[in-house]
Amino acid sequence: MNVLYFDCFSGISGDMAVAALLDLEPANLAHLDSQLKTLEIAGWALEAKRCEKMGILANHIKFDLAEHTHDHDHAHRNFADIVHIIDESQISDRAKELSKAIFGRIAAAEAKIHGTSPELVSFHEVGALDSILDIVGASILADLLCAQYDIEAIFCSPVSDGRGFVRCQHGTIPVPAPATVEIFASSKISLRQLDLPHELATPTGAAIVAELAKNGGPLPDIKPIKTGYGAGTKDLEIPNVLRVVLGEAEPKNFGELGKIGKIEDITVIETNIDDCSPEILGYTMERLFLQGAKDVFFAPVYMKKNRPATLLTVLCGNGEARRLVETIFSETTTIGLRMREERRICLVRDSETIKTEYGDLKVKTIDFCGEKRMAPEYEEAKKLAQKANVSLHKIYESIKNI
Repeated sequence: MNVLYFDCFSGISGDMAVAALLDLEPANLAHLDSQLKTLEIAGWALEAKRCEKMGILANHIKFDLAEHTHDHDHAHRNFADIVHIIDESQISDRAKELSKAIFGRIAAAEAKIHGTSPELVSFHEVGALDSILDIVGASILADLLCAQYDIEAIFCSPVSDGRGFVRCQHGTIPVPAPATVEIFASSKISLRQLDLPHELATPTGAAIVAELAKNGGPLPDIKPIKTGYGAGTKDLEIPNVLRVVLGEAEPKNFGELGKIGKIEDITVIETNIDDCSPEILGYTMERLFLQGAKDVFFAPVYMKKNRPATLLTVLCGNGEARRLVETIFSETTTIGLRMREERRICLVRDSETIKTEYGDLKVKTIDFCGEKRMAPEYEEAKKLAQKANVSLHKIYESIKNI
């Protein structure tokens, strides 16, 4: 599978994130510009140029806001104002959700620091036009790159920040900034401090990478495909660039199996339950599926003292485990769970509609080493059987000679 890795050895800001993602695929510039112009924001221009930071050629992005002044009405916006701007745009649904989630992280961090609620946070710097453009721009590019390169996972290194103090709307604050620390506190990304008297990680940059990257740590084992560099504005004692690496993750110990099907990492959650009614367990299964579980199943087991019980097993993506664990604890009587990370291989699947003697039927298609297999979608097959007044068995039989 393809992965994207944010290497934040010199921190991260909003404009660095946009620049680095754009450097991965410079042809996306026209799409970025046209999509941003659907926002209810006027009086800006996108400037992209190449620059060198200590021998590294990088992309530099700037949103020219010359038509705006500091006391313009954009200086104070609340979370609802920003959500409205995003929702009324014509960017993709996925980019909208990413943008709102990123601003939500900033709002939550500011609310905690200032003792208020996210809805009442008045965005000063983070709500200014350049940050709206940075966050929405990064969301547009991330969404587009994931589609272009079939990126299935995004990771991030520990994020470097400097030391000292900076001035902001509220006065003089320490580095790392309080909002930056709070944003990373609610993510899986680590923060580290370098002995440099500069702010390297801004709240905007922190929120972008905290939302995009679901896991943090060192560069995973990948075969790099291409890299992108986004330059910061300052010249520092180290290269002031953000590096993003697009690569192919090579599954360990699976050899040629990756050519047969899609290999992915999953989390397995299990628990034995001997004091919960079948109705509750059935309801729990429904909730788990609605919340993103890949599979949920029950098996009869015997526990200590020969008590009949139910083994609940849930398969999910690694990033979904916490939400599903909370659901199991809240809905069932269990007081403990077992969790492990595993790797599974799945044949490539798709869906299409075929014509049968009873009517159109939606089927799933499976590709096994070039051999195409078909199987009816159960709910669709059931509807067709009822409509044609034939047995479900005949619907299944009708596709065998197609």
